[in-house]
Amino acid sequence: MLNLKKSLILAIVMVLTANTYAVQKGDWIIRGGLTNIAPQDNTGGVVTVDSKTNLTATIAYLVTDNIGVEVLLGLPFKHDINSGGVKVGEGTHLPPTLTAQYYFNETKAGFRPYVGVGYNYTFFLEDKITITSGGLAGGHLKMGNSTGFAYQLGFDLEISEGYGINLDIRRFNIENKAHITNIASPMEFNVALDPTTIGLSLYKEF
Repeated sequence: MLNLKKSLILAIVMVLTANTYAVQKGDWIIRGGLTNIAPQDNTGGVVTVDSKTNLTATIAYLVTDNIGVEVLLGLPFKHDINSGGVKVGEGTHLPPTLTAQYYFNETKAGFRPYVGVGYNYTFFLEDKITITSGGLAGGHLKMGNSTGFAYQLGFDLEISEGYGINLDIRRFNIENKAHITNIASPMEFNVALDPTTIGLSLYKEF
C-alpha cells in the first residue's frame, strides 16, 4: 500500500513538472466539453431558476506567452422557472463571452492555471409561461437581453503532447428585465441570475 501511494505521488509530480509541448505566443487552444450553469437565488425564493448542463466550446489565442484572449460558445441552455416550488415557465438563452486571460507557469509546464476577466452578452432565444392554471395562465413571458462582466478561474493539465483536460469556473453578472403580458395585471420585474458555471473539457493546442 505504501509503495502504491509513493507511485501515485511520483506520477502526479511527473505530470505537473514535466517538460511538455510548449504552448506559447501565437498558439491556439480549442476546448470542448460540458458546462453546468447554476443561477443564483436573488429573490428570496419568490422566483427560482434551475441549473442545467450542456455542451460548450472555447477558442483561445495566446497574444503573448502568458496573455490570452478567449471566446466562449455553446449550445443553448434551457431553464425551468419556478415560483413557490411550482414550474411556471421556461427560458432558453445563450451566454457568449469574450475574456482576457492570464496564464501562470512557464510555457512548457504541463499544468497551467489561469485567471480571466471578460464581458458577457446573454440573449434569450425563447421564453414562455407553461403553467395552465392561476393568474399567470395564458400569459406571455419576455426576458430581456443583458450584458455584464464575467470572472474566470481555471487550469489546463496536459496528458499527452498537445492534448489535455481543462477545468473552468466562472461567475457571471447577468441581470435581466422580465415582462409578463396577456394577463389581468401585466408584470415587469428584474431577474438577477448571476450564475456560477463549472466546466470540464478536453483541449487541443495548435
